[in-house]
Amino acid sequence: MNDNTTEDRKHRIVHAFSSRASGYDSAADVQWLVATRLAERIKATSLAPSCRVLEIGCGTGFLSQRLAETFPDGELVLTDIAASMLDRCRAKVGHRPHYQVLDGERPNGLEGQFDLIASSLAFQWFVDLEEGVRRLSAYLAPGGRMMFATLGRKTFVEWREAHEALGLVCGTPQYPGPGDFPWPAEARHAMDEELIRQPYDDGHDFVRTLKALGAGEPAPGHRPLSPGAFRRLLASLEGEFAATYHILYGDLFAGGKS
Repeated sequence: MNDNTTEDRKHRIVHAFSSRASGYDSAADVQWLVATRLAERIKATSLAPSCRVLEIGCGTGFLSQRLAETFPDGELVLTDIAASMLDRCRAKVGHRPHYQVLDGERPNGLEGQFDLIASSLAFQWFVDLEEGVRRLSAYLAPGGRMMFATLGRKTFVEWREAHEALGLVCGTPQYPGPGDFPWPAEARHAMDEELIRQPYDDGHDFVRTLKALGAGEPAPGHRPLSPGAFRRLLASLEGEFAATYHILYGDLFAGGKS
């Protein structure tokens, strides 16, 4: 993907999330659940309450609220690519953290190192996941950890199968599995996975929810279905529809081999 195409995609992602910030929470059941489970994993570590914390893709603050509780004496730097999301997060979490508009994949402008870099369901929007994680890991302090949740290979498998049954090409991006996640070279790491089956009224409800989240950007290079093909697809998904969210929980440790 060339630089112009990459920038166009980034602009579309920023616009989508910016325009949906006010209604995001009402559609974000899975996002809230995953942030809660990631927060529990972070709380179970031995990281000090006073450590320095960076959050990538804070959104409206699901994880941010828990980080503020877990690290009451820490320095929190909360970032998102969309300024309107930061505004919603600040309204929830308050003025103690530092807020910064930041593309987590290209984290220019950060200062110092962090004991914890946390992110819940943001890494799947990186154009170059391997390079983005490598860049972020360079900001870890000695003994620091990067703990994140992102989407895995089996995400929306039912949606893909519905396309295939009609001979259509699905625009859902291809996500990594736990065995082929692109960890930085020499990184010591661990990963768990979870499958969450989220019910929807039908295919229309599924699509509406993704749009309400600002999460409708397809895989790079995908050509949208024609209106007729899209209607056929949704007609095949009338009645209750459940979609799988394949969640990868990653843990990267600063320094050393695995």
